[in-house]
Amino acid sequence: METKDKERLSIEECEALSDIFKSLSSYVRIHILCALSDGEKSAGEIAKLINASFANTSQNLKDLYNLGLLKKRRVGQFVYYSLADDSVLELLELVRRIRFKSKKA
Repeated sequence: METKDKERLSIEECEALSDIFKSLSSYVRIHILCALSDGEKSAGEIAKLINASFANTSQNLKDLYNLGLLKKRRVGQFVYYSLADDSVLELLELVRRIRFKSKKA
């Protein structure tokens, strides 16, 4: 972040960002976000894709939703989840490039 073009983050903003990064420290949550990269899915579909229990998947979906990373819609007894915004994938790709940059050199 270039300080001349951007304002510093407030303490409150830093804390809010910290919550997102804490949430993304779980590979299960990252796996969920990746599973949703190609579109909306039910909680059951996501659980099968990531090979996790429905209860564990549901808890992780709830946490990601509460952080604003996901949106959901209910159809009868099913809840369908999708990424709140494409910037979620952009964030993952940016972190991926940072993490694996040195291995390509």
